Amino acid sequence: MGFKEIGRKIQLAREEKGLTQAELAQELGMTQAGLSNYELGKRRLYLNQIERIARVLGKDIAFFIGGANHESAASDESSHLMKTVAERLRNLDEDDLRSINDYLDFLAWRKRRDRH
Repeated sequence: MGFKEIGRKIQLAREEKGLTQAELAQELGMTQAGLSNYELGKRRLYLNQIERIARVLGKDIAFFIGGANHESAASDESSHLMKTVAERLRNLDEDDLRSINDYLDFLAWRKRRDRH
């Protein structure tokens, strides 16, 4: 598995947890630019770095370094749920989409608050 694929999985896990790049970078003790380079696959990641990222994001290391065969049923279920939600969002008008976006902002804020 290449660095770009690992980086994509880091981004997905970070977004799933409701963190910005800056917030995750701070928790990892690195710069936002450094984390961005990892997510884009521009910088080499070593196993100890992936382990640390996995720990902070609450994921098994296999999520980041395993192929499609190693992803859990929960990940498949999450993917299905994301598709279902996306389909439902397509039918909403602009005001409803703004309300959903505001609610997502609230959920992200609550997760950050509960972590501290």
